[in-house]
Parts: sequence; structure tokens; C-alpha cells
Amino acid sequence: MTRQLWNKPIIIGATKSSQRLTIANTEAATHYLLRNWPTKAHGIAYKNAKRTLISAHEGHVEALVARSAFLAALEEGGIQIFAA
Repeated sequence: MTRQLWNKPIIIGATKSSQRLTIANTEAATHYLLRNWPTKAHGIAYKNAKRTLISAHEGHVEALVARSAFLAALEEGGIQIFAA
């Protein structure tokens, strides 16, 4: 697995508090997507982000592509984004 740092972190709202969560690499994004996703909805962008993030871990996808796919999934899921 390859850990890919992003050039700019994504800051989102935490689901059970008023705190914010900073996600700065593909590893953290994958963990959030697979273990902490706050909605039951798993649409097209979610499924694409899942595939893309896993491919990034395997070294087949660039960090910027994985970050963009994750952002699209956040938007599709209605997750509050404070900085992207």
C-alpha cells in the first residue's frame, strides 16, 4: 500500500459533534469512507471514490485523482465541507 499525502487537506464536519475533521491523505479518506461514512446512501460518486482510493493505495492512481473522487463522494453524500 502507498500512502499519498494531498497538497491541501479537506476539512469536513464531524457527524456527532460540532467539531471538524481534517483529512489529508488517501489513507485517512479511505478509512473515513469505509468505516465512518455518516449516511447509508452509497451512490455513484461513493462507489467511484471507493474504487479510486483503493487503487491509490495500490499505487495505480495519483493523489490528486483520489482527492477529487473523495470530494465528489462528500458532495453527493451531503457532508459539510469547510475547506477543500
